[in-house]
Formats: sequence, structure tokens, C-alpha cells
Amino acid sequence: MSATDRAAFQKAVAEHLTSIKRGTFRGDVALKLDLATAGKSPPHAHTIAKNFLDLLGDRMTGVDWPKKSLLYADDSQIQALSVSCRHGEDRPNIRIEARPFADMLDDLELAGRALQAAESMESHYEQEREGEWVDTFRNLIRDEKAQRKALGDKTYEAYREMVRWSAQRALLGRSGVDIPVLGWMYGLPRGLPTGFDKKMWAGLVGESKLRLQVGELPIASGGSSRFKQNVVDEIAAFKKRWDWIISPLVVAVALEVVVRPNPKTPPTVLHDLDNIVRDYLIPDIVPAFGTVSDQRWTIDFAELRARDPKLADAWGPNPTPPAGTRQGVTRYEVWRLPAVEDEPGFVSVALVADIDAKGDLMQQMDDHIDKWRDKLSDDGRHPWRRRRRR
Repeated sequence: MSATDRAAFQKAVAEHLTSIKRGTFRGDVALKLDLATAGKSPPHAHTIAKNFLDLLGDRMTGVDWPKKSLLYADDSQIQALSVSCRHGEDRPNIRIEARPFADMLDDLELAGRALQAAESMESHYEQEREGEWVDTFRNLIRDEKAQRKALGDKTYEAYREMVRWSAQRALLGRSGVDIPVLGWMYGLPRGLPTGFDKKMWAGLVGESKLRLQVGELPIASGGSSRFKQNVVDEIAAFKKRWDWIISPLVVAVALEVVVRPNPKTPPTVLHDLDNIVRDYLIPDIVPAFGTVSDQRWTIDFAELRARDPKLADAWGPNPTPPAGTRQGVTRYEVWRLPAVEDEPGFVSVALVADIDAKGDLMQQMDDHIDKWRDKLSDDGRHPWRRRRRR
């Protein structure tokens, strides 16, 4: 970004903060960046995010602002981070949402209550039925010879790819944490025993075979190279377990990262959440799995045009984003758990199927709370108003 653009961005943020009487965040923060690009050769999402995170922190470029810092004093304040970017749009867009992390935990607890109030057997049935696609795909490839003979090569291959899509959606749909589990890892709901404490829930996530478990972040000199090798080794182990179903990926995926620091990590070497993804994870995960930055890259538009020209026309003459943006993930989100005394740290990564428009966990929290509020209002009960200092 040019110096002029940097200054213009910071000026716009400063003016908005002034208009809502919001000063610099001094405590922990939950931050969300929703980005859209319209250029022919835009940077990748994590590069754009780094620029904005630097500008939102303490690197001021001539903005008339009473504090040295703009939105927060230091990147280490960010305890939850979500970054999404959609390329090839008609116009660029930057949307930033920040809230005190304590408020985020309140919202997480409230969203758990909303989900509990709306829970039904139907949702459990749907989850079980989706899980059956993995078994269906396994049986289909195990019995390939007989299936090809019964269906014919062309029909078998078309059916296999349809089942692969459903199986990947089911498998990678289960790899991420949901709102209740995220809450349990933070010790929520408060004052209500769940049978497991937050340390045990974090341990379960940190051991799941549906996720990449890459060990704890380096805290000593020379540890970065060893951690990077851990990432490479875990990718190989994960592919050995699941390549039969995820290679090639036919669904777009997001990265969901849960980080628990080692309790001995000095504050001066605590890793910024964005750096963890940008420096350690994306460089190896994206090429190893062939992940793409947009669901549109998973559509064969030539085949679609041959099969359904009218539907293909609805996508427009250039349905895919700029070619240089193909490699990547649809979004990434990172959550930092509190360190646990006498327990090692860990970094746990999920490739999450991103095809159901649910959004990140922050968006899901807000959606569940809003639905519950609306239902209470429709039922004649007094709706509440959440305090939100953004």
C-alpha cells in the first residue's frame, strides 16, 4: 500500500472511532476482517490482512489521533481473529468488526444457551445421516470393479464424484469445533458443570484425528524450523489417513485453528495469531491439499455450459475470480485458549468444509442469538438487548 492509501485508511478508521466515541482497545480483543477485492491481480487474503492489522495497531502514518495506537496497542491483544476475502467482486470492500474479548465470551455463552433452547432430535438425525456418506464412499471405492460393471464406467465415475463431494462435506464438516465445544474449552457456561473441565475439552480437540495436530509453538531460539517440520510431518500423516477421501478436494475449505500456549511462554515471544497462520500453516497446507480460495474454483464451468447453458450464463462471462487468487482458503479463524499450568501447549488445525454459508464461529454466534431473540419476541416474551461495545 502506498503511504497515501495507508494514511487514508487510518484516517477513515480514526474518524469512525471518534463518531462512536470508541477509544483504543486496551484489553483483549476479538477481531474480524471481511474483505473483497476487485482488481485483476490482488494479493492473497493473508497478505492483505497483515497490512491492515499493522495499520490498526501502533504503526501510525500521520493520522490526527490522540493516541499512538489506533484500534489496539499491540497484536498480542487479539485473542480471536477471523479473516475472509472474496476476490473478483464488482467493487472492493473492507469491513472490520472488533469487540472486547470478554464481550465475545459473553456472546459465546449466550449462543450456547440459544442453541440448547433450539436443539431438536432432527438436527442429530441430520448429522448421523450426513456421516453415512463417508461409509458410502468407502464401500463404493472398495467395490469399484463390481460397481463399474453394474453401472458402466461413465455412470460410476459421475456417481463416485457426487458421493465424494457429499463425503468430504460430511467429514470436513465434523472436523471443526462447534459453538458448545468452543464454549466448553473456555469454561462456559459459567457455574454449570458439564462433566468435563475446560482442560479436558481442549485436550480432546488437541487429539482429534480429524484435525492436524502440529504440536506447540516454538518459544526458544531455533524452534521455528522444528515447528515447521512438525507441520510438514503432520500434513503427511493426515494425508495418509484421509487421502482416499480428500484427494482431490472437491469442496472449498476454511482453516480453523485452536491455539493453546505453553504456560512457560514469555509474553515477549507470544505469537500473534495472524503470524501463526501466515508464517507456519498456509505456506504448507495450501499446496499440500490443493485448497482453493473460492467455491467457484470447484465448479467445472465448461462441463456446466455443455450440460446446462442457461445456468452457466447466469454465472456471467467470467465466473471465476482472477487466476492468481486460486490457491488459498476461503477464510481462516484462530482462537487462543488460556494456557494451563503443567500442561503443554498445542496448535490444532481443521480443514473445514465451507459450502453451507454458515460463516465463521463469530457469525454463527450472532445468528443463533438473533434467532433466539426473534423467537422470544414472537412468543410474546420480552426480548433482551445485548450490550455490545464495538
